[in-house]
Amino acid sequence: MGKLSEVHPGNYVFYDAMQSIIGSCSLDDVAVRVLTRVIGHCPHRNQLLIDCGWAGISLDGAGKLPTGYAVIEGHPNLKLLSMTQEHGRVEPISGPLDYSKYPIGSLLTLIPYHSCATAMMHPVYHVHSEGCLLGKWTPTRGW
Repeated sequence: MGKLSEVHPGNYVFYDAMQSIIGSCSLDDVAVRVLTRVIGHCPHRNQLLIDCGWAGISLDGAGKLPTGYAVIEGHPNLKLLSMTQEHGRVEPISGPLDYSKYPIGSLLTLIPYHSCATAMMHPVYHVHSEGCLLGKWTPTRGW
């Protein structure tokens, strides 16, 4: 029998929105968040443009969450509808968007549907608690 040389713990470390759906955890237990900035208002489409696309958060979860590809923390009426490589389109689940609540430059916090795929897209993890940065973790890469 060989020696263990590598471990890929997956959701055991972070959890994600998928795990909250199946009851393994609550959304409050999910340790992965992706911050994104509102970079545009699109009133003709009733949408916000954000600076996070599939290169920052996985395309996993399409059609599996009522909120699209992620849960937008603190905004249960918003849906991450679609993404290009570097941008996302957010719209309300129902009704018109109140753009005054989402000024250009404001931050939104995304809880990914799949944390493993999302975590692989980032070279460093910022570890914080209660608004204080505690450190940075650099994940080991390679399979």
